[in-house]
Amino acid sequence: MNIKSLLIAAALLIASPLSFALTLDEAREKGMLGENASGYVEMTPRGNADAKAVMVEINSKRKSKYQAIANEQNTALKNIEKIAGEKITEKLPAGQFYKDVNGKWNKK
Repeated sequence: MNIKSLLIAAALLIASPLSFALTLDEAREKGMLGENASGYVEMTPRGNADAKAVMVEINSKRKSKYQAIANEQNTALKNIEKIAGEKITEKLPAGQFYKDVNGKWNKK
């Protein structure tokens, strides 16, 4: 192994603890993700690729759950999404972002 390979390996070892995946809570606290009126996470103008990956994963899980509830209650998915959006927005801590039904970002 040459010196260049050792330096690259050392850099990767040092950087790896810093590259942990972003969590939903971290992304919301940093203002990268916010909640929308339909019960899903949405990127704010501050969002980046890591935030987008979190958004896609969370929204996929939420949609599956919302669809299961809609099926149980024999109602349209959009009805469950609306209720979820209202509940999630109500429970957001101060300082986090949400998008209202008019599409405007607000800080709670």
